[in-house]
Amino acid sequence: MSDNATIEQQKQAVGQAISKYLTAVKTWDEKAFRETFHPKANIQHYYVKGDEIKTITLDEFVGSIGSLHAKYDNAEEKAREIEIQIVDHLASVRVAFSFVMGPRTMDGQDLFNLALCKGEWKIIHKSYYL
Repeated sequence: MSDNATIEQQKQAVGQAISKYLTAVKTWDEKAFRETFHPKANIQHYYVKGDEIKTITLDEFVGSIGSLHAKYDNAEEKAREIEIQIVDHLASVRVAFSFVMGPRTMDGQDLFNLALCKGEWKIIHKSYYL
């Protein structure tokens, strides 16, 4: 995957996976949301105020996002900036975002690791803070 055109194609494909993730969060399409992740993915949330890290499963993360949609009329992660790096069959993506929850907006950053699994880019790890 060293060819520049191939790397750009891979970046586009990774960008599409992240776009699908963001759209699924906004519209709360649980099926599409789950499809962006590998089933064994894990998620880590760094709590700035408490200076602690919480690691959760994909199912727990799905429950968390679903609960925000149940609580607020709108829950959306709005990307402000996206950076994508490709390393062979792996990708690293940084997303600076604003998360809207009802009347509140909080800024944070996502760091995604994706793997090219059976021809599809899947999120295998997400670290974030708000």
